[in-house]
Amino acid sequence: MNKNNVLILGIGFIAGVGLTWGYFSLASSDSTPAKLQHVDTKQQTPLVQPAKISEATAKRVVPAAPEQSARLEQKDISPKPEPLDELPLEEQVTQLKLQLAKQKSVMESVVKQLRAPNDVQAALQAQFDEQQRDEEWAYQTETALQDFLLTADLASIPDIVSAECKTSVCKFKLAAPTDNDSFDHTQWRELNDKLMKQKLWLQFKRTTSTSSDTELTLLMAKEL
Repeated sequence: MNKNNVLILGIGFIAGVGLTWGYFSLASSDSTPAKLQHVDTKQQTPLVQPAKISEATAKRVVPAAPEQSARLEQKDISPKPEPLDELPLEEQVTQLKLQLAKQKSVMESVVKQLRAPNDVQAALQAQFDEQQRDEEWAYQTETALQDFLLTADLASIPDIVSAECKTSVCKFKLAAPTDNDSFDHTQWRELNDKLMKQKLWLQFKRTTSTSSDTELTLLMAKEL
């Protein structure tokens, strides 16, 4: 073997070692990014974690359900009184007595107000108290009233409690007949309507009356 052949073999050996080393280096560099990429892919996979509730959200008042709200509203409503027919018998009697007493008090107040003298009645009463009696006129007027009661064809004739006239003012007080339990304000209305058509009544310029089911009081004056 000559020197040229040895040189060629040496160069070939060196070239082969260099190619082999380069191949393994290239293969190693190609595999590393793949591994890294695989690792990065695993790291980029999102992990499912429970959502964190902030403190403000945790303290927020959750509105109650409709049924729960209805129950709460019912608790706030004051209890209604039980119907009367659901109470014990003794308590029903007590409640009825209280109601009757209250109604009676109201009725007495109304009647008292109705019977209270008005300005006209008070003025006529004062005038009547101050006057002296005119015998002729007073007697004629008092007799005319008695005749009217007998001839007016009334359904029921009231009793004359008093009939007194002075100079120009008369005061008549009538009462329901004691033998007629059905006598009420309708009989007084009938008497009043017929009395207003009598000559006796037409002479008076100012009149006032107060009545109940059992009594009628008339005050009449010839002067205004």
